[in-house]
Amino acid sequence: MRISVLDGAALINPGVIDRHGNHFVTSARGAGFSHLHAFDGNGRLLWESPKQMTADDLDSYAGFNAPVIDDKGDIYVGDGNQMWAFHPDGELKWVTPLPEPGDPFVYQVISRQGYVGGITTQGKVLFYERDTGALAIPVFNLPAGAAPQKGPSLPGLWQGGLMDDAVIPLFKQIAFGYGVQVANAPAVHPENGRIFITAAGPKQGDKYTGVLYGLDLTESGVTTAIELPMGGGSGTSPALSVSGDTVYSADGDGNMLAVDSYSGEVRWSAKGEGLLSPAIGPDDTVYTGNIFAAPTVIALDPDNGSIKWARSYDDAAARVLPDLEPFPPLVPDGNPVARLVSVISVSANHVWVGMNFGYDYHQPDTGLTLPIPHKSVVCALDPENGELLKCTEVRDTVEGMIKIGYGGEITVSHTTIFGSFFYYGVNPSLPPDYRNPVKPVGGMTILQAESP
Repeated sequence: MRISVLDGAALINPGVIDRHGNHFVTSARGAGFSHLHAFDGNGRLLWESPKQMTADDLDSYAGFNAPVIDDKGDIYVGDGNQMWAFHPDGELKWVTPLPEPGDPFVYQVISRQGYVGGITTQGKVLFYERDTGALAIPVFNLPAGAAPQKGPSLPGLWQGGLMDDAVIPLFKQIAFGYGVQVANAPAVHPENGRIFITAAGPKQGDKYTGVLYGLDLTESGVTTAIELPMGGGSGTSPALSVSGDTVYSADGDGNMLAVDSYSGEVRWSAKGEGLLSPAIGPDDTVYTGNIFAAPTVIALDPDNGSIKWARSYDDAAARVLPDLEPFPPLVPDGNPVARLVSVISVSANHVWVGMNFGYDYHQPDTGLTLPIPHKSVVCALDPENGELLKCTEVRDTVEGMIKIGYGGEITVSHTTIFGSFFYYGVNPSLPPDYRNPVKPVGGMTILQAESP
């Protein structure tokens, strides 16, 4: 059984689930729309935040923030100029202004001390008291960094009412890691509470750098325990090993780093791998992947970074799509391909990925190779060898995240990056057989488990 909600809204993330199985998810359609939504496990709307009518309302910048829930069930989320707290029934708990309007959080976390907050796009570390919304510790600024100022050209991105035009430029910068100092979600150490975040570092000549920070919070403020230089720009979101002794992150040059979470010492670096944020399996296997080419999904040994397996899934695409005549230079090869488009998720027995089955499109102005989506699928892989176990077709492209519920349900957010870009921006330049055949609808799909 599948459940669909929030049709017409491109969703960056699938939100969070409380202990009762209720879903809390944000959207970003702009004036006249609500931007925080609560659904039960069957997709029935429980409540929404008041519609955005003025700057004092929960605005569309909330769409890039996954809410966080505390042990009382209260929900916390930031927008473009404020931090919000709601009770489980949707009643407002408090709202407090951010120091700089237009510098929102990139996700929120709850610290070991019980504070709620995070790191903004320009590197401000902000944490608030959960009971009152008062600033819990002094504002801390990460050292200034220089981020690349240009990203991929994606005409048509999030058009058709999928997202508020006012937030698209910043959301695009965050999604593709340019123009902002911080573009990733933090990770919190389960024992000592150290907060890890990647950010843009200082520019060295013509080369951009990144930094992995380990931040310690005390009642008196924030101290920098780890400041590890990395390649590229802001890199990927960090992830912690099961025990918490190792933090993993890929830099902007595509190198996966394994770092001692206590000392900051680099344990290993896997060259040329890890283009996507890492996901960690129950046995500490590090899963990452490549959205531009094969191999599609990669599993790394946590002890030394060697490849345990690396798989491509073009054969799965070829089983459901035909070979087409090449259309150079835009589509020089008409063979079907499977391309990873989501962040990877891991459950006890499966690796979960969102993929596009389609054809490789060569973007003339950037030289990037991007997948024209013809079928969007969520697939379960064998964690031991990457074998494709099962794919389920879904209604739109899944560039966001895959959330695994308490009862085994799989929730996907239809971010429709490739869906909207090709449908609105590229389709007119392609022959009919190559065009994205599905008008983007966005929303969220809940796939209920066939068995527990």
